[in-house]
Amino acid sequence: MIKILQVTSGGSPLKWVLVFSAFFLYGVSSAQAKHAGVEHDESGESKTSIPRADPDDVLNMAFIQAGKFVRGSNFKENKAAFKMCRKYDKSCKLWWFSDEYSEKLVMLDNYWIDIYEVTNEKYLEFVKATGHPPALDDSCSTDACRKGNLWKGASFPRVIRKQPVTQISWYDAKAYCIWRSKRLPTEAEWEKAARGPAGSMYPWGKASPKGRATFNRKWKGVHTMTNVGSYPTGVSLYGLHDMAGNVWEWVGDWYHRTYYTRGTKNNPKGNTEGEFKTLRGGSWVNFPDSLRSAFRRWSRPDVRFNDTGFRCARSASPDYVFK
Repeated sequence: MIKILQVTSGGSPLKWVLVFSAFFLYGVSSAQAKHAGVEHDESGESKTSIPRADPDDVLNMAFIQAGKFVRGSNFKENKAAFKMCRKYDKSCKLWWFSDEYSEKLVMLDNYWIDIYEVTNEKYLEFVKATGHPPALDDSCSTDACRKGNLWKGASFPRVIRKQPVTQISWYDAKAYCIWRSKRLPTEAEWEKAARGPAGSMYPWGKASPKGRATFNRKWKGVHTMTNVGSYPTGVSLYGLHDMAGNVWEWVGDWYHRTYYTRGTKNNPKGNTEGEFKTLRGGSWVNFPDSLRSAFRRWSRPDVRFNDTGFRCARSASPDYVFK
């Protein structure tokens, strides 16, 4: 099957190309994205409610105070990212980083965001409580695709219980967050939580990701990813773990390549509709250029990758929690 998708070549991003479904890039139809307990209309918005977990579940969330932060990157930083990318992939192009332009000060209200990526054991609680399908791609028709499925039915090897859950579509991630009385973070909220108000290159600053993130790995099944919180020196200014590497993270926004040049500067939430959703943070397969906190990737919301997971957020104002 052929689809339009962003893919990685040796860990560096190749955007807007036609590719064949392969090892860790494969999707499901929109019909298969309609899950037990939650239905979606054509815009992807939920039409029915699902049972919710404890609404006071903020134990492992960080509070991000209202204020401005530096979003995106300037042309000098774009060129530096391009130069970094060329170290690993000679086919790298400068325009791959153009969707980070232009750099702006953006204002956000107070909000909460998960300190850790959602783990397999946490997602299993959701599956058992709601009857939602487990974290796997049941549309697989090849051995290469099946290797990405770490779950077997509604169970998984004990060794991955604290690893980030993968094989999660955007719809799955949204449903889980609603069940937790939360929501997916906006792209701006994710970026501020990762970079801090000054807009650092990585969550921890400018130093190499080595010893601070899980990246540049080959697929090794249950030994590919690391437990959340494995890198104390890789936390963000706000104490968040794994904002770079391990798995890409779904955010709430519809992706648009030029949104940073025209979007609002106050609590931006992206376009109201689109074809692709945004992912942030890089994963176990990527090189350092893709782990930068300004880097943007996009994907169809109904696909499930073995390098993609999520974390949830919550507005300080409760009337925005379930939007």
